[in-house]
Amino acid sequence: MQQPFDGRAPDETFQLRVVQQPHRYADNEWTRHEAPQPPVAEWFDDQYVEPAAVPAGQAVRTAPAPASAPAAVPAPGAVPAPGAAPAPARRFAAVDGLRGIAIISILLYHTSWFANGLFGVDAFFVLSGFLVTLLLVREVEHSGRIRLLRFYKRRFKRLIPGLLVVLTAVVALTYLLGTLREAKTVSQQAITSLLQYANWAQLANGSAYWEGNGTIDPLAAMWSLSVTEQFYVVWPLVLAALFLVCRRRIAAVTVLVVLLFAGSAAVAPLLFTGTNTDALYLSTHSRAVAFMAGAAAACIVHLVHRRAGQRRSAADAPGAPGAFAPSGVPTALLTATGILALVAIIALSVLVDSYHKPWLYQGGLAVVAALIALLASVLCTDRGPLVKLLSGKIITEIGQLSYSIYLLHLPIYWLLQKGQPDVKPWALLIVGGGLTWFLSLLLHYVVTERLRLRDWQPLRAVPLLAVTCLAVTAGAYYLPAVTEQGMRPDGKPLVITAGDSLANDLATALSRNGKGFAVVDGGVAGCGLMGAERVKDRQNLVVKNSDECRRSVDTWAGLLREHQPQSVVVHVGWDATLQDIEGDGVWMSPCDAGFRSRYTERLKAAVDQWREAGPDVSILLMNERTGTGATTPDWARCFNAVVGQYVARANLPQLKLVDFAGYLCPEGACRQQTPRGKRMYPKGDDVHLTRDGMAYITPWLEEELRKAAGGEAKSS
Repeated sequence: MQQPFDGRAPDETFQLRVVQQPHRYADNEWTRHEAPQPPVAEWFDDQYVEPAAVPAGQAVRTAPAPASAPAAVPAPGAVPAPGAAPAPARRFAAVDGLRGIAIISILLYHTSWFANGLFGVDAFFVLSGFLVTLLLVREVEHSGRIRLLRFYKRRFKRLIPGLLVVLTAVVALTYLLGTLREAKTVSQQAITSLLQYANWAQLANGSAYWEGNGTIDPLAAMWSLSVTEQFYVVWPLVLAALFLVCRRRIAAVTVLVVLLFAGSAAVAPLLFTGTNTDALYLSTHSRAVAFMAGAAAACIVHLVHRRAGQRRSAADAPGAPGAFAPSGVPTALLTATGILALVAIIALSVLVDSYHKPWLYQGGLAVVAALIALLASVLCTDRGPLVKLLSGKIITEIGQLSYSIYLLHLPIYWLLQKGQPDVKPWALLIVGGGLTWFLSLLLHYVVTERLRLRDWQPLRAVPLLAVTCLAVTAGAYYLPAVTEQGMRPDGKPLVITAGDSLANDLATALSRNGKGFAVVDGGVAGCGLMGAERVKDRQNLVVKNSDECRRSVDTWAGLLREHQPQSVVVHVGWDATLQDIEGDGVWMSPCDAGFRSRYTERLKAAVDQWREAGPDVSILLMNERTGTGATTPDWARCFNAVVGQYVARANLPQLKLVDFAGYLCPEGACRQQTPRGKRMYPKGDDVHLTRDGMAYITPWLEEELRKAAGGEAKSS
């Protein structure tokens, strides 16, 4: 006769329900079965749990076995007959604590307060491989197969509702609070995030993971969720094939999974070319090493724990309630191993202040993944000071909310920065972290958990989700063109800003602080006129030119034809960097003769195209400040000389040189503060302007526009 536990031990808490179908993997359903079973690992939605010991005084009633028929113990590595039911289980809280540490490091890293904290995402990749593999191995052990449709349904129910809520809110907020360009960009990001290919879309757009330029992207973290979802789709199929080949022998599968990790670790350095750090950081195949480290650790942990359980069953000595460590391994050794792994991870984090470090892609990420997997493995006990430390209530609660926190933290940071552009990193962490915590509680317990535990009816759920997806993604196609204040209200003359991301700042400055002009924002981040295959800044950051950048001159000409503005302001300071024209590793600086010759030709071609598109449009070509986060003083001076000489020799009445360097960098020293003592640039970014910086340059820029128009702004 099957009986549920009917009480609570002082040191353990159980939530119990009688389950009539012992083979059903249902949330929060715990059973004890007639025949003794070896302790095995269990899974409850991203939580690794271990068979719980029976609390004292709460023995399970079972039919007495004959004295001559002791319980059979399966051979090591063998899979029990399909249909064998799992023993009751409980969560290893320390693994949740590790997830809590990982999400805290991500919260800190994304404030740009510290450049160290890069491996939080790696920890989630490793733990995803670890936990999902435990689930799948457990399922094979007890049912003889992996039920793929059921697995995908559970992943969908757990991950997609929260993602939909956040994407919908972010799209709506950017439309209400941001510029039309931001709304358009975020809507497109929402589509790629919902369809789980955000990492590949980011690479196709030439976007870096985290540029640290002081401007927060609310959906910048979605790439890692896409990588994880792609793993969730592929890995169950691969693991099912491995079990088929190995005839469900877990030990044999473990060997193959360990070999997969070793192979991925060996291949990763071969993919590194020295300049493709963004591609390797964001790509799914190059990130496989982290998932495989977690998967290999999961298989090993399962075997070790299962064998330890078999020994206890055979000896009829299950040990103290709730206590577990692999047989023959002292708790002190496990604790020391875990502490050493944790210290090594922290030390490597301190050494890394950028994901562009070459050693990361020459085996470094594999080492980090192995250390995280080792740490997760030794936390799958309930003894030792490290386990107790990471099993604290607060840190485990943070770990259980980590998915919701990850979804929400950047949108909240973005909102805070919208309200206060110069918000300090510590304020982002404290205020933004607190808001993230509160909203994560609501998202997790009020929305996602209720939906996850509810029995979905496909005929009702699918149409509802389809309508919701259409509502989220439609904005990308029905938002108006990016023409902020481009309708010439009150007869104001129209100005187009063209060029790199500073052109976005110029447009924002005119629209927010200016009084005399309407503006169309045509800036495209990371784009100039040079047309090189790759660009390298003073920080040795290499960026591959995107297709959008290659079309940028045509795009700006199209804006001139469409709007026929009074003036176009062009800032292409991104060209004042090292240029690899053919992508062959030959770099030219603005001080090289080859650069000067090519750039003069590119300038002439662009100006001719713009003059044809807008015959009456004044073209204001800006030079660059002498010393920014992207260019050195020497590069900037050489670049400015090329631009100045071209404007002088062209001698075109509608082409004007705007001395941006002379205004912000008088006598060669660039202003770091406004006359009121406010920061000119965000912390950690010497390229873009703060709100105070934009306010400072606006009167000067409007005066330059009036002078280009002949002293009086032409009304339209």
